[in-house]
Amino acid sequence: MSQKFYDETAQLISSFVSQMKGKTDLPPKAAAPAPSIREDEAKKLPSEQMLQIFILEAREYAEDVNFILMKLEKTPEDPELAEQLMRMLHTLKGSSSMVYQEPLEKLFHYSETLVENLQKQGQSFTADNIDLLFAMVDEVEFMLTSLADHKKLKTQNYEQLLERLQSLQGAEAVIEKAVTPEKAEPEPILPDEYVTVTDEIETTPARTPDTHIRMQVKQMDQLLNEAAELVINNNQFKTQIDRFKNFLPRLDLEKKNLQTVLGQLDKIVHEQDRILLLVKSGSQSIPTIEESQKVYFDNVKRVVEHLQKFQTNFTQALQGIKDSGKFYDEQLQKISRLSNQIHDEIIQARLVPISILLQRFHRPLRDIARKFGKKIKLFIEGESTEIDRVMAEELYEPMLHILRNAIDHGIEPPEQRRKAGKAEEGLIKISAVQERNTISISVEDDGRGIDVDAIRRRVVELKLLTPELADKRTTQEMYEFLMYPGFSTAAQLSSLSGRGIGLDVVRNQVQKLKGDLRIYSQIGKFSRFTIRVPISITVIQSILVEINKNLYAIPLMQVEETLSIGPENLILKESGFVIRQRGSEIPVIKMSDLMTLARSGEQSASRASGYPIIIVQDEGRKAALLVDKILHREEILIKSLGQILQRVKFVMGGSILADGRVVLVLDVPQIVFSTLRLKEKDVALKMEDVKRLEEEVILSRKPVKESVVEKRRIRGRKPLVLVVDDSLSVRKFLSGMLSKHGYEVEVAKSGSAAMEWLNQKEFDLMITDLEMPQISGYELIEQIRSDARWEKLPVIVLTGRASKQIEQHITRLGANEFVVKPFKESDLLEKLGQYIDYRM
Repeated sequence: MSQKFYDETAQLISSFVSQMKGKTDLPPKAAAPAPSIREDEAKKLPSEQMLQIFILEAREYAEDVNFILMKLEKTPEDPELAEQLMRMLHTLKGSSSMVYQEPLEKLFHYSETLVENLQKQGQSFTADNIDLLFAMVDEVEFMLTSLADHKKLKTQNYEQLLERLQSLQGAEAVIEKAVTPEKAEPEPILPDEYVTVTDEIETTPARTPDTHIRMQVKQMDQLLNEAAELVINNNQFKTQIDRFKNFLPRLDLEKKNLQTVLGQLDKIVHEQDRILLLVKSGSQSIPTIEESQKVYFDNVKRVVEHLQKFQTNFTQALQGIKDSGKFYDEQLQKISRLSNQIHDEIIQARLVPISILLQRFHRPLRDIARKFGKKIKLFIEGESTEIDRVMAEELYEPMLHILRNAIDHGIEPPEQRRKAGKAEEGLIKISAVQERNTISISVEDDGRGIDVDAIRRRVVELKLLTPELADKRTTQEMYEFLMYPGFSTAAQLSSLSGRGIGLDVVRNQVQKLKGDLRIYSQIGKFSRFTIRVPISITVIQSILVEINKNLYAIPLMQVEETLSIGPENLILKESGFVIRQRGSEIPVIKMSDLMTLARSGEQSASRASGYPIIIVQDEGRKAALLVDKILHREEILIKSLGQILQRVKFVMGGSILADGRVVLVLDVPQIVFSTLRLKEKDVALKMEDVKRLEEEVILSRKPVKESVVEKRRIRGRKPLVLVVDDSLSVRKFLSGMLSKHGYEVEVAKSGSAAMEWLNQKEFDLMITDLEMPQISGYELIEQIRSDARWEKLPVIVLTGRASKQIEQHITRLGANEFVVKPFKESDLLEKLGQYIDYRM
């Protein structure tokens, strides 16, 4: 940010302080000192897992703080929003202390104190307050990014922010020296790049908190790939089973042959027996012959016996093989069912509401609108549409550029809109809709539209087309030049758009996601940019076809039907061949001409028996793909083609079949769109309705009798402790620490969840925070002390508020110990030891 920005802000803050002093009758009061980490504790470092959990949680809370601040801009006097904001900052402060991130803890501490002072003095938020807190959030997000990327804190404007926050704490504020994080190298930015106010932004319902498992995307990707490979291995296993089954008829044939041989040998034996009888009835002068014959017959009989035994064994073995084949079939069905189930569950686990993406645009749009002096109303629909989490992350930058363009180039200045008979406030509409296994995300503004004639002039100036050719191009064809590298019709460059570094990059990023970008506009009315991407790119059902002796796969989700037609059904029109289907004409695309990649062998000749046709559809438009052969359906795993082949037209990826052959996956939307063209939120953060208990209200509550508990002797089992805190970082830290020291731990994120645990298990001790959603810590202590089952349960309160009055009050409510964050492990363990005598 520029120095001018800081100087102006400092003047505004000084004015704000003067106003506050003049409007309040409250005596000046020293702000509570910021918490500091003790020297021996500061030497400790959180585990990698704890740090990652903290970063994830802090980013989510920072986003929520942004939403609350945006609502406070509209209703700066709303006490409920201020209370929500204060509770979020308090939670962030506690989480920071648990992972020893003192610089962050200080930012949250002074921000919380600013909000608290405004509440106590009955003051509404001013634009200066909100701008300052927005700047704090920006700094926090930068620090969290550096912590995630570099494992240490780096800052941009940390010390200036701390000084500005300090100046609003009162003349007697006591400021402790913070651990100064490493200063990040300044990055060149344009003046006033970060702006802070827009007039009105439609708000949307906030995320409702739910129970979920946190998993790193890298781990989930690995699990998904393994599950997908399991599906492919299943196909390969099936192929092997089919080959194995082919041996069974051959074994049956060999069995019949063996039976024939045995029958022939049996006849020989019977014949020799008959000859032997004749010899016996004749002359007795040839005993040696008789003796030889006997030996011979004995041998033949033994051979027959062996062959009979072999036949029996062979029959048994054959039956065993058949049984094994049946078993393999059953196992194959189980594996197939299991692999598909795993794959589907992982796909579902990766899917998130697209609101996670769309909600991120409110703050930058607010800033950009102020930058250009425009009034913007943002409307969002389809927020519940689900999309792959990684896909949502990858779409952020492309969509942000489209939105920047909408404000810069699309929406007119207020005076121009008045002259055009439009409302001063421009409308930007973001809509998301699911179409089979794809998602369409449209950004539409009600601005000036796209000047096609200006594009034509610019194309001619850049000598991309001659004037004659430019005049012949259709409107849609001219829109394509907007995505030409370096192309821009902007008369004046800005810091945000109009530099020709945009739509080409946007399209490339979208294409990497196997998607496409469409442009629609009407001059003076609107402009609409539509991004279409798969919900998730993994295993898909496809139809395998042959084109120019090469294998291709067509995603089944875009196939209407397959058929074979005779030459007489091909109707020649001026634009090419069409077929008539159910009363409508569908253009024919000859794929052997379109797919010229690695053409091998002769093209298939015309067939008198019929042409194989696959009718596909995209956004209501249909095309008849004429292929050489339609083979069969197969489940395939789409793989990236890599940098060398990623720009191959009309192909979205590749796959390897069970038999090892490589198949390319056709990009049906691109084929239909390109070929046919040539042929022809109210952001509302709905959180739990949490009322922060002011010290005056706390002290006025009806006290409960103090609790007297006895030390518990536990032998032969681990002590069971219940940890109650709305911060995930605190819950993880405490459960890890206590488990390490031999305690069994259950965790709850609210007072109501704690009550559920208390009704299920018998706990030996409870550690609880005070300020939580649903049922606060104060109410939780009251409830358990009013129930005879838990009146002697030891309760330790763990809070970031160091107040003697609060300590006295919770003691009257029935708490046994009061511990202030941050704390030493040894201190907390010592307090547990006062109530639990534990030996195995």
